[in-house]
Amino acid sequence: MARIETVGVQIARDNLRDHIDAAVESGQITRITRHGKPVAALVPNEWFERAQAALKAVENGTS
Repeated sequence: MARIETVGVQIARDNLRDHIDAAVESGQITRITRHGKPVAALVPNEWFERAQAALKAVENGTS
């Protein structure tokens, strides 16, 4: 399973390039929080494409 790092919005913003590089190079997922609550995630593009395909399959009733 991919490594998951949780960071606040400001840290994510300040280190965006590093989080993108980690996603590309090692498959790291970065969960972004605001006031301690998860609000977004930065995932490797492969994860996004697989999730998008799965959602499309569900919408089309082919899952």
